[in-house]
Amino acid sequence: MKEIRPTKHQKTSVSLPDVSYRRIGAARLIFARHGIHYSEQEIYRRLFKFFLKGWRGHGRKTNGLRRYNADGKSYSIHPLYINQVLYAALWQRALHSGESISRMLDVAIRVYLPRLLESLLGQEGAQVRGSRYWKRRYQNRTNQYPDFFINYECQTEANDGVWLSYSQQTQIIYKTSLSLMEIWQMMHRAA
Repeated sequence: MKEIRPTKHQKTSVSLPDVSYRRIGAARLIFARHGIHYSEQEIYRRLFKFFLKGWRGHGRKTNGLRRYNADGKSYSIHPLYINQVLYAALWQRALHSGESISRMLDVAIRVYLPRLLESLLGQEGAQVRGSRYWKRRYQNRTNQYPDFFINYECQTEANDGVWLSYSQQTQIIYKTSLSLMEIWQMMHRAA
């Protein structure tokens, strides 16, 4: 199997409803107004991490991906450029639940984009006008996620022509429980 590293990136694309793409543009304008200049790709990366953190599926593996592009809605294709570790974790999630990566991003935009705005604009020491407002909004949420890494590992246990057995693991590692040196090491191992 190929080695998966967070320093290498996967180039692909996602299909998004025009409404969701406009929400990303509006969020970028709000960030820019407050001196934070994120690319679409950085916002996608952060939203995917929130999505993976919030997923609690307990069912059996699906038999295939569900259809996403419904007739009558306007969709467009956008580039996606994320690191291999995060992409592998997303594919693991997609294969298990039957949801495409495009659908995951669409849901993350609708559900987690406000949380991303509140968490970044309300940070301690942020030089943002109205940071107390954003911080108060974020503190009113029931689930607050401190910054974290996502690590993905896949291990082939047997592959002999008769039997294929492998395991995949995605792990959430909170930065608050790590030392400065451990954070530095995680930056080279995790997303």
